[in-house]
Amino acid sequence: MKKIIFVLLVMALGSGIKAQGVFCLGPKIGYNSNTLTDNRDSITSSIKNSFQVGAFMRLGSKVYFQPEANYQVVSGSLNKSLGSTVQSQNYTLKTIKIPALIGIKLFHKGGVNLRVMAGPAFTYIIDKKLDPSIMDDLWPIQSASDLKNSTWSVQAGAGLDVLFVTLDIRYEAGVENMYGGHSGFDVKNNMFNISLGVKLL
Repeated sequence: MKKIIFVLLVMALGSGIKAQGVFCLGPKIGYNSNTLTDNRDSITSSIKNSFQVGAFMRLGSKVYFQPEANYQVVSGSLNKSLGSTVQSQNYTLKTIKIPALIGIKLFHKGGVNLRVMAGPAFTYIIDKKLDPSIMDDLWPIQSASDLKNSTWSVQAGAGLDVLFVTLDIRYEAGVENMYGGHSGFDVKNNMFNISLGVKLL
């Protein structure tokens, strides 16, 4: 019941101020390309592609606030050269990412908006998978529990609205170490994201 009341309130708020062009709400889907950076020269990362699906809200006119909630599957691999062989460990993280962005509309004419935005993003990891899960003793990530359950990052990018369709292109830089073990390993996730949304309200 509480969820139904909340949805009705949001819809009522949206219908009340949509005419002023200061509120919109809708679903979005996206493509991610991410890689890891770390503090060990002997370990490199491969770029991996993944997806996201979620919802966004935008509140404001010239200057706007855009919070989101997105489900993302993030994958990648860490690689270490051992002579003529390469030791690799793949990771897959199922996450909920919540960006909170402040943006500015640079151009507005008719149903077209050109925007820029930036802000922090909080990532909560709901599932972690390592393959292989068991590595040698010199490998920094010994188990999925060595990865933190949540991290912070920052996002910046640009967007284009055409009528009810909204397109965002962003770069996300990790600012918090994902590693929570004891080996002094420091690793951060960096991501390029392109997403397409539809304004329902």
